[in-house]
Amino acid sequence: MQALEMLETLGLPEDLIADVRSMLNERAEALEAVKPTPIGEVFGGSPAGSQLSHHAALARQHVADAVLQMAAGLRGFREELGSHEARMDYTDTQSAVDLKKIEEAAACVAPADFSANNQCTLPTAGGDD
Repeated sequence: MQALEMLETLGLPEDLIADVRSMLNERAEALEAVKPTPIGEVFGGSPAGSQLSHHAALARQHVADAVLQMAAGLRGFREELGSHEARMDYTDTQSAVDLKKIEEAAACVAPADFSANNQCTLPTAGGDD
């Protein structure tokens, strides 16, 4: 089963995954482009006003750093969507291989008479140990 079919069975069409990944990348770029403007002396020139301006500038920088971390998180989530799709495809393919082996093994033991079974051969030696 193709990755597209697999995602469709989960209700997630491929174009939706592509749209979400694109949107996450755009939002990350938009967040990274925003730079905080300097506070200046909006609280006056007094010592208390200067201290308040300094603390406001520090707070604004913390918010800017958090926004950059959010952008990095969006990029990480975007990449994880792609690797999740690849893991789902691998798992589905491997499951199909495993189920085929189980089906073949079950065909060997299902008939009551080996003479009617074209899937398996009777052991010829080693049964008398």
